[in-house]
Amino acid sequence: MVSDGAQSELARRRDSLLMAAVREFIDTAAPVGSHQIVSRYRLGVRAATVRNMMADLEQAGYLHQPHTSAGRIPTDKAFRFYVDRLRPRPQIDFEDRAQIELHYSARSRDFNEVIRDTSRLLALLTGQAAAVMAPRLEDATIEQVNFVWLRNRQVLGVFTAASGGVHNRVVETEQSYSQEELNRMARYLNESIHGRTLEEARRWIERELRQQRAGYNRLARAALTLGGEIAQHAPPAELYVEGGAKALAQPEFSDPDKLRELLRVLDDKTALLNLLEQTVKSGKLVVSIGSEIADVRLNAFSVIAAAYASGPMPLGSLAVVGPVRMDYGRVIPLVDYTARALSRVLEHSGA
Repeated sequence: MVSDGAQSELARRRDSLLMAAVREFIDTAAPVGSHQIVSRYRLGVRAATVRNMMADLEQAGYLHQPHTSAGRIPTDKAFRFYVDRLRPRPQIDFEDRAQIELHYSARSRDFNEVIRDTSRLLALLTGQAAAVMAPRLEDATIEQVNFVWLRNRQVLGVFTAASGGVHNRVVETEQSYSQEELNRMARYLNESIHGRTLEEARRWIERELRQQRAGYNRLARAALTLGGEIAQHAPPAELYVEGGAKALAQPEFSDPDKLRELLRVLDDKTALLNLLEQTVKSGKLVVSIGSEIADVRLNAFSVIAAAYASGPMPLGSLAVVGPVRMDYGRVIPLVDYTARALSRVLEHSGA
């Protein structure tokens, strides 16, 4: 009968073996054999014991063997085990941290440029595809509302966010207004919805219209109606993607089918955008591995994503997209630190 202490030691060695097998596969992108593990990692056991332990891990769903004579490859379940064992979160390298800080210290304060450059920075640092979701206007603070006369009974409404995002829409009105009247209507709305998010502004306008106060004059009512019409049709968040070409260097994407899958995901963007919106709601760093991801379009990849914020309010999120065989120990702190650095930039810029 095996004692509890012996069982505990066996479990510890099996865990160490699994961590070593995943690490080796990350480094080599090739099936991992028992002799390879024994020669490179000090596990305190012989190759025959490692073979038996690897067979047990295969039976438990952590490894699979593509061919009888080949080594074994970690499954998504093994990568999840590996990532969970990396916590507490690994620290970012000094060189990477310095490059990120230098990048943001040299950036202009134009919000859209900062967002686009962040996706380029992540792609450069990781050698993987990177995506940054710009804040949805619904969640961004409104800086200003403007109405512009276009032609008879046609007005362009422009909602500008403090972060620099712009939402505009052409609206057909029931009657014509002069530009001076439109300016007065915009001033009326700005007094009440400046500093609110689009969602908050929408609720305020709906409440004001429901109350139908007798004191409303014609232009005030028209301003509420026009503002409400524009606020109801906020556009989806913008997603900036960079680094698709860098993914070509990954061995996994030498397979034309896998490469097509990646390029399709990066081009379509909807699967990534949905995942990044979930990250914004969680407000934290999320590591999604292969088959764990609900959207089957992303099942061949891993996505490491983190929300960025201005103060306490999450605004958007950023992510690195790559093969399941990703260097999580390096990419996780890069994504985490970049999100926090971007948050500091936005907070200092008043976004």
